[in-house]
Amino acid sequence: MQTKYIVAGWVAAAAVAVTASVAAVGVAQGGLLSHPAQPMSEEDVSKELAKAPAASGESAAPSAGVEGSTEPSAEPSAPAEQPTGHLDAVPEDADAGGKADSSGESETVFPSDGGTVLARCADGLVELVWWAPEQGYQTGDVAQGPAEYAEVEFEGGEQEYEYSLTCADGQPQASIEADG
Repeated sequence: MQTKYIVAGWVAAAAVAVTASVAAVGVAQGGLLSHPAQPMSEEDVSKELAKAPAASGESAAPSAGVEGSTEPSAEPSAPAEQPTGHLDAVPEDADAGGKADSSGESETVFPSDGGTVLARCADGLVELVWWAPEQGYQTGDVAQGPAEYAEVEFEGGEQEYEYSLTCADGQPQASIEADG
């Protein structure tokens, strides 16, 4: 007779455990009684982006004339602005070659094992346009410029890369020192 009660107790405990597990998964997925979230329409996404504060202080709303925009534009779209400051990854269009434009500004990408930097020279002053640490590295000290001298450090574990940048003959020049 005791065996019957022991088996019934184990079955009841298993049922409670399964029910609690299903409830926990349901709550983790947004609740048991709520409806699943529906994907947002392109218009809803635009509205939400317009409400969100932009990091650069500009409006986050999509601009007219940009591909995917719902509003037609009478004006040609301006070229996309280049990212600036600390980046999580190197932009896809970054290349290691230097380039100069008609205004006398010259830009060069400098890669290393610790990270990558885009530097610009204008009017004899160097400026760090953007910098992106490699995986496993963090950005240390930064002296962005524009100035006669700019610097950025990438630190990771026991290794550190220090970029010292200047302008020579209107071109960015980098000295990359590895410590560790």
